[in-house]
Amino acid sequence: MRKIILFGAGHYGRDALSYFGVENVFCFCDNRVKGDDEKEISGKKIISFERLLEIWQEYIVVVCIKLEFCLEVCNQLEGAGVNSYVVFEALRNDKRPANEWLEQLQDREERTRLQKQSYLFMLNKLMAQFKYLQRHVDITTLKPATGELRKRQLKALDYAKEFFEFIKELDIKPFLTFGNLLGAVRHQGFVPWDDDLDFGLIRNEYEKLLEFAREKCVVLTFEPKKDAWADLDGNVIENSMLYKKYPDKYVLNLYPDLIQVIKLTGESWYWVMDLWAYDFYKKEYDIEEHKRWVDQINEKVQTMESCREQMIFVRSARESNPMISEEMTDLFFPGIDNYRGYPGEKEITDWIPTRDIFPLQKVKYENTEFWAPRNMEALLKYEYVDFMKFPDNVGYMTHAGAEVE
Repeated sequence: MRKIILFGAGHYGRDALSYFGVENVFCFCDNRVKGDDEKEISGKKIISFERLLEIWQEYIVVVCIKLEFCLEVCNQLEGAGVNSYVVFEALRNDKRPANEWLEQLQDREERTRLQKQSYLFMLNKLMAQFKYLQRHVDITTLKPATGELRKRQLKALDYAKEFFEFIKELDIKPFLTFGNLLGAVRHQGFVPWDDDLDFGLIRNEYEKLLEFAREKCVVLTFEPKKDAWADLDGNVIENSMLYKKYPDKYVLNLYPDLIQVIKLTGESWYWVMDLWAYDFYKKEYDIEEHKRWVDQINEKVQTMESCREQMIFVRSARESNPMISEEMTDLFFPGIDNYRGYPGEKEITDWIPTRDIFPLQKVKYENTEFWAPRNMEALLKYEYVDFMKFPDNVGYMTHAGAEVE
């Protein structure tokens, strides 16, 4: 019968030793032990992780540490090629006698099944903790980001202020939207795990910026499949040539559903912000009719491979819709070139009242101020199902997808 190696020589390890029986345990393993510097506890050796890697296939590895550290150790084992182990807390939670587990653990297939069961156990425990925090923690009291993410956020603010200074002659008012509007309401700055800036523009200011960019910046579309860029005339620019052709220039990268502002610098570029267009709609225009039109446009766009082709089509479709008003009306909504024509994932049943957006107001955002809708919560109710709720991606960087500090 294979004996057990208990990974963790602390309180949980000693509990496991008592549970399985001294006679069934070969030794402990602990990260605090290095190299050949073996120690002893309760009559059993404590070996290093390096030594474990040499002998683990002859034994059964059981992780015996606090649940909050279990995943870290499981990742350590997997990263080193140790792909057969179970978690003590998951076994003990089942309340079966130790001798039954010992017999079952002898079979490799059973260990694999129990290993999966261990992960489900840990996931359920973590989700229970998360749901508890969702119920009892006030999301507005969360601390700001730290470390590299915080540096990234503050740099983004500097980039935005530099860009707004660059275009100040236009006298336009980009206003906070999406995650940054959410941050302004809940945190007076960045959502702690966010890493970019989103601003909205009404249509005439959006077009004003584009016209300015054609003279003072560069207007392009990026074609990912070709790893190249296309200008407004369709001329292709290789990605590697972009920095040489437009040194130290702002680039307005056009997509079918947003403008991405980037700044070329040296042999690289940095991301400045995303810009989203909003339109006014005539009072006789029915929201359900508009949604059907938006869906038809999006369905057509999906058949086009080129970003430039998609962008041109979307722009043409918007300009040919007679229900879109060039003048301010009582009905406000994202343009078709804004997030596929919808303000968010929430089901929409009516227009956004213009009176909830204008006149814009200046609001505190970190160490500066930005324009924001007159009634910030009103726009957020269109963009999010519940903007005061902890989202599923809490604690994960929005775009990189990595866990934050």
